[in-house]
Amino acid sequence: MHARCDSGGEDGGMQAVARHRTAMSRTMLSRPMQQAYNDGLLDDGVRVFDYGCGRGHDVRTLNALGISAAGWDPNHARDDPKVPSEVVNLGYVVNVIEDQRERAETLTSAWKLAASVLVVSARLVWDPDSSSGTPFGDGRLTNAGTFQKYFTPEELKQWIETVLRTPATTAAPGIYYVFRDEYGAQRLLAHHTRHSARPRLGVAELLYQQGQELLEPVESFVSENRRLPSPTDLPNSAGVIDGFGSLRAAFSLIRRVTGPALWSDVDLGTRKRSEQRFEEHLDDLQPLIDFVTDRGRLPRQGELANQADLEAEFGSVRAAFSLVRRVTGAGRWTDLEEQARENFLVFAALTAFGGRPKFSDLPEDLQYDARDLYGSYSAACQAADVLLHSIADLDAINRACLAAPFGKLTPEALYVHSAYVAELPALLRVYQGAARQLTGDVDDAVLLKLNRLKPQVSFLVYPTFESDPHPAIEASIVAKLGAIRVKYRYFGDTKNPPILHRKELFVPAHHPSRAKFERLTHQEERAGLLDRPDIGTRDGWSAALAGAGYVLNGHQLRRQKADGNGSTLGG
Repeated sequence: MHARCDSGGEDGGMQAVARHRTAMSRTMLSRPMQQAYNDGLLDDGVRVFDYGCGRGHDVRTLNALGISAAGWDPNHARDDPKVPSEVVNLGYVVNVIEDQRERAETLTSAWKLAASVLVVSARLVWDPDSSSGTPFGDGRLTNAGTFQKYFTPEELKQWIETVLRTPATTAAPGIYYVFRDEYGAQRLLAHHTRHSARPRLGVAELLYQQGQELLEPVESFVSENRRLPSPTDLPNSAGVIDGFGSLRAAFSLIRRVTGPALWSDVDLGTRKRSEQRFEEHLDDLQPLIDFVTDRGRLPRQGELANQADLEAEFGSVRAAFSLVRRVTGAGRWTDLEEQARENFLVFAALTAFGGRPKFSDLPEDLQYDARDLYGSYSAACQAADVLLHSIADLDAINRACLAAPFGKLTPEALYVHSAYVAELPALLRVYQGAARQLTGDVDDAVLLKLNRLKPQVSFLVYPTFESDPHPAIEASIVAKLGAIRVKYRYFGDTKNPPILHRKELFVPAHHPSRAKFERLTHQEERAGLLDRPDIGTRDGWSAALAGAGYVLNGHQLRRQKADGNGSTLGG
């Protein structure tokens, strides 16, 4: 299919645009559909319609995932029906339409089919190909004869909202959600606010992970002696008993997580009836535990799928949770309630950017959150407003950066791993959330730079952060809150890019590779490599290593031998 359009050039001539050539072949979900999947928009049996589906890869992949999907395309599936669906994807379609009126009509047509949400995406001005080809209308004509319109993020959002007369929510750079009602946007924000970097664990695994420092001596003693320790056998017995109720209860947790087969010859002694009942019904209790872990409150009627089973066994959901608290310790659930209060506070603060909803306009589960966690929605909003106004106070931002439990603090900013934002002080979470209102979810950003000197948050892309001992930056997306503007910079073609040192500073203590990162830093400090002023770039670091006679083998520093290989530096 070819379209003809006045190029807007000096000759005023007409040129053919080969739109059919823009359909892409992919082996994974497209970025917009992957983002929607990650954001939970494709859950609960929704139907998806791909408007401009190209060769239909997203449709096939979604159906293979058990998500009902169909599509239409003017070149590759023009005879297929346009099906109204809960989720409609208009993925990288509007940027290939050279006629501005047709572009707007296409957006409107896709919106009419969307029962719940329209996902709109387009290419941005920072795309590497944005300067290739020749000017054509309000875009460029590529060497392949296709048209591409490259938007700024602000331009794309404003255009969508102008055409549809409906607010658009930034999902990720170049990807926007348009919700049919306010509930969708509120649920998405609540989903992001409660999001945790770590996968949800069963209660036993969670307790084991949180209490590993206390449990390690118990596990070592039983492994060596094949019996439970007495209080006098361990120097930290008082801490274990305080944390887990008894040494036997602590070992029961170890046994459950690591597998009973390892400990079949160890006598556990007599269990309390409550502990026995807890273990016998843990599968039934787990959904309740998961719910309270996530929401910090007990479920209301209809919020728990196995509520009837719990009521039949324990009399009520409240009684079932009383057993959980008694066995696992009340302190942990108090902490989780406080975390849920903070999550709702951050959510309420961030809703102000799109016009905070009235209580009656909140989804029912969020109404329950407000009442149970704050007593009333108005009390939550008052506290949220205080928090929100504080992001304009750089002194308050600076104090929050100083109070952060992890991160690399420099005179200019606090740098943290983006996966652990939920563990930062609430003010910094709102600071980052305000930036996300401009950028959307920068899912490949590994580090955040929370500026202490000006209202600015940077999302930094380090693709090899985990595997490379000194990874190079690939790109940065900077949200300038004062100017309400997004800036992009690409470092991938830089011959001598900046690199990272001391990676352990960016992550919390429970990051799985923190100890490995820390060991390497200690080796490099002993070798005198980190005191030099010229190691901030890849070439400078390579020269420093070579000049001092060292090489890196993964996250190990080795002395350079004459044959070019290395021997490990001790420690």
